[in-house]
Amino acid sequence: MIREGLYLIWHDEPYPANTDGYRVFIYTDRPGDGFRETAPGRYERDVTDEDGLAGAYISTVGTWRGVPIKALYDEGDRVRIEYTGGQAPVAEALGMDRVDKGVYQTWAPRTDLPDLHEIALS
Repeated sequence: MIREGLYLIWHDEPYPANTDGYRVFIYTDRPGDGFRETAPGRYERDVTDEDGLAGAYISTVGTWRGVPIKALYDEGDRVRIEYTGGQAPVAEALGMDRVDKGVYQTWAPRTDLPDLHEIALS
């Protein structure tokens, strides 16, 4: 599983989390206690400090062809990766797509990413 983003622990389970600037919410793809359906297959629940939350920003990282990357999401056998080495010529030499100034991404076969692992930044 590729995880990238803010996760909050609620009732001993990690949930992806977000904010709209006014509220903090967790979400899931299945119905649950206090969750409301906001779109087909998406359920949200507002949370507050009183919910006893803990959390961290979780990122899935590793290497690809000898360079540092983070995994953004997957589609079966392929993983969308982003170069995190900070050297544009290196990313360009690897044939990665420039998606923004200084941001390079590409698709990689999952088998080319044997050392993917999660890190938590709290």
